[in-house]
This record gives sequence, structure tokens and C-alpha cells, in this order.
Amino acid sequence: MSAAHLRRHRITVPTQLRSYTPDEAAAQTGLTLEELRRMRESGQGPAFVAVSKRTIRYLGPDVEKWREQVVR
Repeated sequence: MSAAHLRRHRITVPTQLRSYTPDEAAAQTGLTLEELRRMRESGQGPAFVAVSKRTIRYLGPDVEKWREQVVR
């Protein structure tokens, strides 16, 4: 199912199953896309999954965990 389909039918995906695009992860963490890219390259920042050579996703629990660690 596409994200648009989920929004149109007001289906809420639990955080544990949610994945974020780099744009969405940047909004969730308060970082810029460039900062996220640099962090990926240096092995820092929230954990991510390389779905393909050009597709990166951040899993919801990983983003939340990283945010909690940074805020402390």
C-alpha cells in the first residue's frame, strides 16, 4: 500500500512498523538532509536501511531511539 492510500483511508501505521524517507527523518530529527547524509557516510546518526543504491529508509523505532539519545 502506498503512503497516499494509507492517508486517504486514514490508516495509522504503528511507529514500530513505520519507515521514514530521508526527508521525513530529517523533519523528525530536526536535521537537514545534508546532515543526515554526512552522518550516514560517517556511521553516525539514526540507523538506516539501504533498500537499493538510491533508496534509503529509516525505521521508526531507530529514529525515536536516536532522538531520545541526543536529547538527553
